[in-house]
Amino acid sequence: MAHNRNQDIAVVGSPSSNTELTLDLLQEATEERLVGALTAFQATQNGNQITSVGQVVGIELRNRWHEDSVFRNLIKRTGEIPPITNRQDTRIADLVVGATFRRGDNGFEPEVLGMVPSTGTRVFRVDQPLLDSLLEVYREEIVYLGRAYANDVLYPMWFKHFGSGTGGAGEAYHLGVFGKTGSGKSGLAKMTLCAYAQHVNMGILIIDPQGEFSLELSGTRVGQQGLPLDETIRNLGRNIHVFRISDIQLDDWNTFEEMLISLRFFEQLGIPSASAENSRRAAEVIRNALDGTHALDVLGTVSVLQDALNAVNDPNNANFIYSTKARAQQLQQRIQRFLTNQGQLTQLLNHHWQPLCSLFTTGQERRRLFNYAPAEHQSDQNRGIVNMLLSSPANQGARPVVVVDISRQGNQRFWSEALQRRILAKLLNVLVAQSTGSLSTQQSANVLVVLDEAHRHAPSGRLEEDSDAENLRSLLRRAVRETRKYGLGWFFISQTLGGIDQEILQQLRILAFGFGLALGSEFDRLRDFVGGDKRSLELYQSFRDPQSFPRRNLQEFPFMAVGPVSPLAFSGKPVFFTAFTEWNEFKRVNELP
Repeated sequence: MAHNRNQDIAVVGSPSSNTELTLDLLQEATEERLVGALTAFQATQNGNQITSVGQVVGIELRNRWHEDSVFRNLIKRTGEIPPITNRQDTRIADLVVGATFRRGDNGFEPEVLGMVPSTGTRVFRVDQPLLDSLLEVYREEIVYLGRAYANDVLYPMWFKHFGSGTGGAGEAYHLGVFGKTGSGKSGLAKMTLCAYAQHVNMGILIIDPQGEFSLELSGTRVGQQGLPLDETIRNLGRNIHVFRISDIQLDDWNTFEEMLISLRFFEQLGIPSASAENSRRAAEVIRNALDGTHALDVLGTVSVLQDALNAVNDPNNANFIYSTKARAQQLQQRIQRFLTNQGQLTQLLNHHWQPLCSLFTTGQERRRLFNYAPAEHQSDQNRGIVNMLLSSPANQGARPVVVVDISRQGNQRFWSEALQRRILAKLLNVLVAQSTGSLSTQQSANVLVVLDEAHRHAPSGRLEEDSDAENLRSLLRRAVRETRKYGLGWFFISQTLGGIDQEILQQLRILAFGFGLALGSEFDRLRDFVGGDKRSLELYQSFRDPQSFPRRNLQEFPFMAVGPVSPLAFSGKPVFFTAFTEWNEFKRVNELP
């Protein structure tokens, strides 16, 4: 396949290797923007013509005469030496090879570059027709989230589902998008979500601690991209379900016992939240008193509250909660005031007991985390959230996109960080447990879990032992280590690398880094992910702050990505692209309905 010689920008120089080439730029290309450019060269390997594609990651200017101390003194006085200045300049570029292809019977096939092209081999810019030709065999799998950095060509990516068959990876993998506020990470994450949503046999769960995805998928536009996320996903044949905390029905006594502690019910009885052991014993007393005599879904009545208070007021139980007699008597006196004062009892009922019990109350619009009844006894109205995510498309059609809104603004009736973590941990525990069952059926769970503001759920550093935060982080650590084989993948979105647990980051396979991670501990972690590749790091550091552009239509949102995110990333080297800023362009080039 001959290339257009007008696209030539350089020739292969020395020294070069099979993974990184030294390029001598041609005179006519010296004024072009080439750092980050997608380029290619052709050569012969084992008798077959191959085409290798890579990105220019750096350019260096050398003029050996200007480096001589004698000439430097002359230049210092005159500013130039006409026969030497400019004319003797040489520009050397570094090209990192990303992928190699050879022509096969069914088009171009991936190949490994196992040789080094000769010096003088022409290197040229990649144009769209060449790229389309090289990737024709992958056409149905390719998604475009933007253009190659410093190029007008669309940068090809793929986001495979976790099952087998067409478009499947055969197992799950984990990914992450990172960048400071304003770097374009939210827009990139939403486009990535649309890419996965094209796989109708994949369940998608979004954990939303800020309420942004809940608004987007309910029809409210957030951000400048104008991205109609809800319309796009529905046009792909997906249903969207948004659940807030009040929409979820919890259904076991262990969780009820935990919620008594998490929602600080015992503070109203005079047991400080800092007294963790006393609160735990009080919760055990109430649970033992109610379990077996009352149904879990009808606890929010004054008579049940009185039964709970009477149980705590029992001398044996009060002495169990507090080992010292004086504290036990103080607790009983406090309980007695509630039992004898109708006003205080009503206030305790309305403001504390009923909101807590409402988490366990049945309702037409409420969903359990998982419905253990046989599938034939379930309807669209009583299927659990995890059941919806794991439903077989053969029986239920396209799987839904489910959003669980755990944000403060989405749950104004009652909210706390402890409740947020408990609900999230409960949901993820159920999902992991049910996904594990896929091993016995030889069928992948094929579910992607999106965690926005991931540093809130899995922070780095030391946490209080056995706290809600530590338990949730431990759950996520275990999940990213163990759930790949079940077909359960995790997608972390965060504005920080340094603030996320290192064990979790090490398990991520595909990562995209936007602007703002070039300082301190953030940059140290970034360096680890690119294997200390100096040129790639320098290119990343050259990213311009998207918010520094004078007008929005001039903005660019550059990203560096590592991992098998593209058919042009077989070598494992970082790749660079600029994300779309206009939703209509993303929709048009991907031919979305």
